[in-house]
Amino acid sequence: MWGDWRGRVCLGLLAGAFFMEAPAVVRAQVVQPPASEVPIPPKPKADSTAPKPDTVKARFGRSSPVGTADVGPQYTWNRDELFASGALSLADLLERVPGVTSFRSGWIASPKFAAINGDLNRIRVYYDGIALDNLDARTDPLLDLNAVQLWTLESVTVERLGGEIRVYVKSWQVDRTTPYTRTDVSTGTENTNIYRGYYGKRYDNGAALQLAGQQYNTDNNRLGGGGDALAFLVRTGVAKKKWSVDIFANRVISTRVVQPTFGTGLALPAYGTTSTFAYLRGAVGRLDGGPWLQAMASSMKLQEDSKHTTATTNPGFKAISDTTDTTSSRAQYLLAAGFTQGPLRASVSDRIRSVSGATTHVPGGRVTFDAPYAFLNLFAEKDDFRKVNRVDATARLTPLPYVAVAGSVSRITSTVTGAARPHDFMAGRVEAGVRLLGPWLVGGFITRDTALLRPLRVFDTAYVSVLSGRRSGAYAGLRGKIYKDIGADIVATRWDSADAYRPRYQARSELNVDTKWLSRFPTGSFGLRVAAVYEYRSEVSFPVGNGVSATALSNVFSSLLEIRILHGIASYQVRNMAGYQYQLVPGFYMPRSVNIYGIRWEFWN
Repeated sequence: MWGDWRGRVCLGLLAGAFFMEAPAVVRAQVVQPPASEVPIPPKPKADSTAPKPDTVKARFGRSSPVGTADVGPQYTWNRDELFASGALSLADLLERVPGVTSFRSGWIASPKFAAINGDLNRIRVYYDGIALDNLDARTDPLLDLNAVQLWTLESVTVERLGGEIRVYVKSWQVDRTTPYTRTDVSTGTENTNIYRGYYGKRYDNGAALQLAGQQYNTDNNRLGGGGDALAFLVRTGVAKKKWSVDIFANRVISTRVVQPTFGTGLALPAYGTTSTFAYLRGAVGRLDGGPWLQAMASSMKLQEDSKHTTATTNPGFKAISDTTDTTSSRAQYLLAAGFTQGPLRASVSDRIRSVSGATTHVPGGRVTFDAPYAFLNLFAEKDDFRKVNRVDATARLTPLPYVAVAGSVSRITSTVTGAARPHDFMAGRVEAGVRLLGPWLVGGFITRDTALLRPLRVFDTAYVSVLSGRRSGAYAGLRGKIYKDIGADIVATRWDSADAYRPRYQARSELNVDTKWLSRFPTGSFGLRVAAVYEYRSEVSFPVGNGVSATALSNVFSSLLEIRILHGIASYQVRNMAGYQYQLVPGFYMPRSVNIYGIRWEFWN
């Protein structure tokens, strides 16, 4: 019995020892799987409500920038500067340029034109590289500057040549993936209301969608000439670092009511049109330099649907007869290539037009050297459309930071065989300036040979073309910051005589304060702009068949106030503050004091 008990105890001890050591033995014999086979726990899901980081995408189109050769501040405006200038039309901007005289019969809806040294046919406008041709039979061959929709633009660059001004405008683009929205609302006297809306977004793959619209209306029960317009803009496409393709379209439906004159019995008839401008653009090349290539196909169309007007339609006044509707369209193609390397830029192009079944070519080339101390630009083209060849040379030297000289010379040769050659002429300008601590004091001289001056027949069919001899004029200006945030933009011109479409004396003076008040708002969340403007011109003559018609001298005071808080800008401007009664075209009185105020507000969602 004792033996059995001892045997059982021993057996139990042995069993206990075995079971105590068994787990260690088992663990020692288990083979661990390789790391690649070990399951990895899933990552926590990202917060789908968190906003994606904003990124900047490549821009549409490839082309070399157009340089300018002015002494002191250049005549260029970016998008913010355009709206801060208070300009409502391209004519408002060009009035700041020496040698330019603008003409209009009224407020926003009135036709607008500008003359260079008295010549109304010396302004050319290029919209994203496409030449804007006049399609309106009433103003032919002159381009109504209302055709340029200022609200659609991102920048404006004015190239001043010897006998011509070229205006290069670029349409608004978005380059950020964060959606952009902007709303503009303005109202004022003359029953003026302006509404705008913008939406733009770039996608991760480089695609873009841009939509915008503007509607305005204005009315003057006493002077007439009011009107309204509804306009739309759309762009879509894809842009990468080395290439881009985009489609752009702008459509405008506008009307203008009858505008009578006082004293002559003449009147501008009512007018209504639908205009469309569209293009398809493809481009290759880098944005930061090297070779580039761009091709564009565009279409311009203007359809007039005005109510027919005859001399007996309105017995109270005489009206310019208009008995037929017109529809004009034109296709234009642009092939351009160039190269950019440091300060050197070179490009060649061919502008192809298709008009009434006929095809014309305008081959041209440009070479530019643009450095801080020197600027040189050579341009040449053979214009089969206008039947002229032209060569332009422009230069600016800045040997010292406070001394500069600039000039331009142009030669235009008619290619019409066996005909009078009024287009064969030389033209030039020269200017010099010194910097007085802040602003530039500038003086210049403009001259040109004989030219055929086209009439403003849209205002009066009695106006006739005249052959004008050599014309010259001198100007002086003070431009830039005077002290800290106080600036000036003053230009006064004295022409050698008062003759067709040119006053003897002309001046535009602006004093402004443009500040961000960084000492009080270091983040830049505040901005203030205040400007006082004075415009003067002496009598201007308009040639008619049996003599001339003329306007009296004018003195106009205006002011502008803009206050920016974060992304909202409140704007208020008054034109003709004194309510001065004046005319820019004989018989058509400009509105008395005009107030317009509103707000522009940007949203980044």
